[in-house]
Amino acid sequence: MQNRYRLAAAIAVGSLLFSACSSPTQDAQPSGSAVEIQNSAFPARVQSCDEVLVFDEAPTKVVMLGDTSASVLAELGVLDHVTARAGVLREDAYDQETLTELIAIPTIASTELDTGGANVSTEAILATGADLVIGYDTGVDRDSLRASGVPVYSPVAMCANYSVDKASFDLVNDEVTRLASVFGVPEKGAAVVTNLNEQVANLGGETEKGSAAALYITPGSSTFYAYGSSSMVQPIFEANGLTNVYADETSRVFDASMEDLLQRNPDYIVLIYGDGNIEEAESTFATFSGVEELKAVKDGRVVAMAMPFTDPPTPTSVAGAVKLAELLQGE
Repeated sequence: MQNRYRLAAAIAVGSLLFSACSSPTQDAQPSGSAVEIQNSAFPARVQSCDEVLVFDEAPTKVVMLGDTSASVLAELGVLDHVTARAGVLREDAYDQETLTELIAIPTIASTELDTGGANVSTEAILATGADLVIGYDTGVDRDSLRASGVPVYSPVAMCANYSVDKASFDLVNDEVTRLASVFGVPEKGAAVVTNLNEQVANLGGETEKGSAAALYITPGSSTFYAYGSSSMVQPIFEANGLTNVYADETSRVFDASMEDLLQRNPDYIVLIYGDGNIEEAESTFATFSGVEELKAVKDGRVVAMAMPFTDPPTPTSVAGAVKLAELLQGE
């Protein structure tokens, strides 16, 4: 296998250095999440959870778990570098052109994790001739892939040590910048970031519209979850001039109760659904005891949108902010 990258891994205390095809070279660990881009596109150094990946050229045979980072790759114009994928696509998150391109990518064998993601064996990945895996550690054996010369890039939000108190669209900008560095297109990354920021600015978030709550609804369930300040729901609300009534909760998503929701009594309610569709989410919400007492229900200010438009932080989160603006206009 051609060695397309050099890997500096900071693992636990040891900060051990690995390289599958060359002798170890010590690379300093960058601070924070910013990407270090040198005068030329390569070499590119990018943080991936507890590792620093060093690319000498752009990967061209990428295996993608599910649709991890798909919207970033599409915005950067490098989705054609993905030659295999595994798991389920969240189809509601994409325009038809991007979805068609994603569906056309060959799939490889995988099993499903308890969390719903894809789990792929090292053997299946190596059989594709992969030079990069974009996914999450629970879906692959990072150590085995490293030993075989294949790096694993995980978005920051999918790392085990990920933690933020308040999410912002800066998380999206950082993710775009990191992957632009991996694929050697930093100027394109900067242009994408500028465009995304303009979309957010044009939503008029400076005009206050009132308070809101985002609730995750499972069709047919008698319980629901709420989204706190570390979810991308937070900046999505802010971009639309809404105040998250659960902003005092730093958890991304957590168990909620109708009693507490009635006390917070938001002006707007946004139903987030993963399984099912809008009608099923709305009909399930209508069965909750006490729902008719909520101000948002009385005023007809309940809207629903698919979960992919929120987390993790990607350009799809910005699309979620735009989507919510459209829903609010049509309420």
